Parts: sequence; structure tokens; C-alpha cells
Amino acid sequence: MKIYRKIVLFLILVIIIILAFFYSQRKNGETNKEILKGKIEIITDEIHRPQLKLAADRFKLLHEKVNVDIKVLKDVDNNVKSILNNSQYDADIITVDDSYVKYVLSENSGKFLEVTNLINPYKSTLLSNKINNNSIKGKVYAVPWDTYPRVLIYRKDIFLSQGIDAEAIKTWSDYIEAGRKINKNTGKVFVANTLDDTSDIYLLLANQLGTSYFNKKGELDFQSSNWNRLVEIPNILYKEGLIKDFNSESELIAKAQANEIVSFIGNPVCITDLMKYSEGSGKWAIMKLPAFESGGNRDVSLGGVNLLINKSTSSANLMQEFVKFTLMDDKLQMDLLNYYGRFPVNMNVYNFVDFNKNVSYFNSEVWNLFAVIETGSLSINYTKDFPKVREITENTLTSYNIKIQDFKTIVENIENSLKHK
Repeated sequence: MKIYRKIVLFLILVIIIILAFFYSQRKNGETNKEILKGKIEIITDEIHRPQLKLAADRFKLLHEKVNVDIKVLKDVDNNVKSILNNSQYDADIITVDDSYVKYVLSENSGKFLEVTNLINPYKSTLLSNKINNNSIKGKVYAVPWDTYPRVLIYRKDIFLSQGIDAEAIKTWSDYIEAGRKINKNTGKVFVANTLDDTSDIYLLLANQLGTSYFNKKGELDFQSSNWNRLVEIPNILYKEGLIKDFNSESELIAKAQANEIVSFIGNPVCITDLMKYSEGSGKWAIMKLPAFESGGNRDVSLGGVNLLINKSTSSANLMQEFVKFTLMDDKLQMDLLNYYGRFPVNMNVYNFVDFNKNVSYFNSEVWNLFAVIETGSLSINYTKDFPKVREITENTLTSYNIKIQDFKTIVENIENSLKHK
């Protein structure tokens, strides 16, 4: 009996020692843990302001001594240098579009914090094309915030009323034939397009064929067989009056809500904006873009914003902790998606149960389809000269010019303009 008591006392003593050890370790950990504090100033555009505000509010719930100030400016991409040099801004983080990252880094060499070590632990979970675009000589200088895969959003009730099976549409030729019939019988705009950088129909089609203004070697690609092939699609759409341009996505959505539009190429933001119009529920559906040929590529993704950290920030650690939180917090990823259509670059999110739920408005697993398209899309070679070439191309390759000039003449005008730029 005495031996039994000694064993019990010994075990109790061991347990007390173990508990005391773990308690001591926990207290030491809490003592040594850095308390984040300070101010973060973010410069962004109006579209991303509410998204970053939500991220900032969630971050502050965890770190009460951190304040985040978000300032909105027009055309941030073209004004990064002045933002960095203007004393009225204490910009810690600046948002920059995919197409401007290489340009901004080349124009502001040494001004942004290298974030390779921040990215490396999550490299396998983040979209590789985004990381590659944000890298120079193997070093990463920008953290991806969002991405814009594309789907065809269409009025399934109108398609059905015209006896058109949307699931049978596999190619652009199929789509155009359907448009001719619908346009003739309804008089509605068959396909709507917005005149902004990320909705350029020529660039969307180029991405579908694995190119852009530049090929993979960084050379202008306008005289390639790909461009001669892709230009035929908008050529038909514009000349036959099947497509109509709108100044902004908000204007396009308003027209869609007013029952004036039959289809448009849309991104995740368009989905959340369209769903604000409850009367459209059950009328709209989504599918992949048509291919150029049967069995061809139907996955397209174009655009995205990145977070660049000012190297002169007073607290590089605080900025990196904030950026890390915006990428990896699970609940934040889903809320940003559902509230604002901000599509995550963190591929772990694509496996969430909530992410793969059916969206009743479209009666479809909408976010899952976008994920399939995003991971299947081809990369774009964004060179440092991309913004300059895009500006000239958009000013030259207009809906009016495409109606009255042959493509060879348009290409010559683009290349002549570039020589004198």
C-alpha cells in the first residue's frame, strides 16, 4: 500500500513539474512576443479602398495599437514617383496593377522593399504567375492582392426564348451566330464591353491565345499569326453591331439591370455587383469564354493589383505583418470575395467548402468556375514598356478604326506611333 502511495505521489509531482514547465514557456512566449503598433498609410484607388478598409479593420481587431489610414488617388499607377516624392504623403504601401509593376519598379529602382523572404513560405499556395510578374532577377518586390479571371455572363432566359442552347456554344463562331439571331429578334445589345485597361477585348483574346502586345521574348507581337487571327472576332462584332462599348463597369451593370444587355465578359467584381440587383436572380448564368476552335483554350485571366512596400517606411516589420495577414487570413479571404468580388491569389481558398457552394443567383458554383479558369489561364508577359504600348494601341485600335481600316494599316500606325513616343 505504501509503494502504491509513493507511485501516485511521484506521478502527481511529475505532472506538476510538467504543467509548471509549459506554463513558464507560455508566459515567456507571451512576454517575448512583439506587440505590433504604429501607423500604416496605404495609397490606392477607389475600387480597392473598401477592400483594404475591411482588411485594415480586421487587422486592428488583432492589433489594437495599429492604425491604418487609406488614401484614395486617381491613376495611382502613373503617379507612383510623385507619391513617393511628395511630402504630403507618408505612403507605406502603394497598390499597383499587374501591367504596371515592371514599369514602376524600373522607374523607381531601389525605392521598394524586397519581400522574397515574406513570400517564400507561401510560394506554393500563391499563384505562380503573379509572383513571377512581381520578381526581378529572382527577387520579389510586390505582393499580389487580387486577380481577375473572366467568364461570359449571359441572360439564359433570353437564350432559351430564342431556342439557343448556351451549353452548345463552344467557339467564337458559335457565339457570333447566336448573337446574330438574338440581335435581330430582340434589338438588345448582344455583347457589352467596357473601355478600361483590364477589359480590352483585344488583350483578352490575345491572352486566350497565349500572347499580349508582347510575345514571350518581350518583342511586339502585332504581326504574328495570333494577332491576325484574334482581330477577326472584334472585327465581326463591331462591323455587325453586335458589340457596344461602355465607359465603365458600373455603367455596364446599370444597363444590364435595365434589361438592355444580353451578355458581357465579366470578372468576379461584376458578379457581386450584378447580384445587388435581386430581380435578376435566375435570369443570368455564366460559362467559360468560347474558344477559337473546338477543344481550344477557354480560360482567360487579365489584371490584378499588388501591394508594394515603401523601402523608407518607418516599420518594415509592421507592413509585412499586415500584408501577410491580408493574404492568409481565411475568413477575410471569403468575406472580401463575397462582399466585393475580390478574387484571392491564395489557392488554399479554392478548397474551402464555402468557396465551392452553389450561388443561387446563377444556380452555379460560380467561384469554383472562376478558380478553374484562373489556374488554367495563360500568363501575360508584362514588360516595363507595357503601359506605353497599351496606351498607343488603345488609341489606335478603336472600334471606329477597325471598321474603316484593315488591320495591317492599324499595326503600321501603332508601330509608327511607338517610334515617335
